[in-house]
Amino acid sequence: MEINIKLFIILIPAFLAASCDKTSAPTNLISEVYVEDFASDDIEHCRPSDVDLSNQQVNDYFNRAKQVEYSVIHDHYNFAPCYIEGTLKFNNKICEWQIRAGATGYIKCGEDTQYYACDTCDDLFK
Repeated sequence: MEINIKLFIILIPAFLAASCDKTSAPTNLISEVYVEDFASDDIEHCRPSDVDLSNQQVNDYFNRAKQVEYSVIHDHYNFAPCYIEGTLKFNNKICEWQIRAGATGYIKCGEDTQYYACDTCDDLFK
């Protein structure tokens, strides 16, 4: 019984860490952010000024944004027709990223895509 209790004590913190809500991408995992391009599917209503973020602001966005499932973005956020995109290093891997004017975005490293939404980023999207 003593062995089972020790195993239980060891496994509980690991289980709790794995079951926590997904959070923002920690800044220490993101580096070398570079804004490459702007694109819009509706230039009349969504312009570069709607998502004009600097490299540092992109870093701030991913630090504040919460990681979510794609279905959350689809069901609860406006899908803005314009976005900026670029590259960054995430956990020492070169990855692509995209941020839309509606404060949603993603980081794509190879086949792995992590989606983000930011409810505290209004100051970035003036």
